[in-house]
Amino acid sequence: MISRCFRDGLFYEARYHGEPVCVFVGKDEAGKAKSACMRSIAGSLRKDVYGSDKEYSFCYPPRNPDSRHVAVFEAPIDALSHAALQELEGWKWDGYRLSLGGTSHVALIAFLKRRPEIRRVSLYMDNDLGGLKNARRIKAMLHEDQRFRHIRVGINPPRTGKDYNEMLLHVAEHMKGRHSVAASAENEALSCESMLRWERQRHNKLGKYIESISRSVSTEVKKYAWFNAHIWGL
Repeated sequence: MISRCFRDGLFYEARYHGEPVCVFVGKDEAGKAKSACMRSIAGSLRKDVYGSDKEYSFCYPPRNPDSRHVAVFEAPIDALSHAALQELEGWKWDGYRLSLGGTSHVALIAFLKRRPEIRRVSLYMDNDLGGLKNARRIKAMLHEDQRFRHIRVGINPPRTGKDYNEMLLHVAEHMKGRHSVAASAENEALSCESMLRWERQRHNKLGKYIESISRSVSTEVKKYAWFNAHIWGL
């Protein structure tokens, strides 16, 4: 998943005033970068790149370009966490994963105008009061807009945690516990820093993670995470 983002130019790592950051890129139909948002790897920095067009937010594309389904998230990390959960748990789904870059509906409306073939919108907002209220507001707005009344709209907050990144961590912890009984020396804890160090050595890059995580993940989880040389979000 992360390898695909690198290959498609949707995600890269850089430095902002000396601080390592992950940059999520939004592109237009021609593949031209139109927006970018920076997120610190180790700190709390969150910043949109000056001149970014909010109508072109980060979007992780489906395998099938004819997909008529779009899943909507507040942040890029949640969109990628959702994709990671799909790889980890093995459920079937193929559609666009669009980040709003916050709570504004601007990116979604622009996306739907550019892709009139879309027939289903799933709102994966944060599982808190603000996120749920925003999801209901967007759903009502789409139903009231003549251009989008044909679209089925669903609200799907994460079943655990505040957002889909927290849900991913919860699943990872559950899997870690499930495999702990059979754990051996091969399954000793591998910290996030170790994973980044391993990835840095393998790709001669700073690393491929999206957001720093302090908790440890077992080697068994790592095997799931890097299945077929992909990284699922840690």
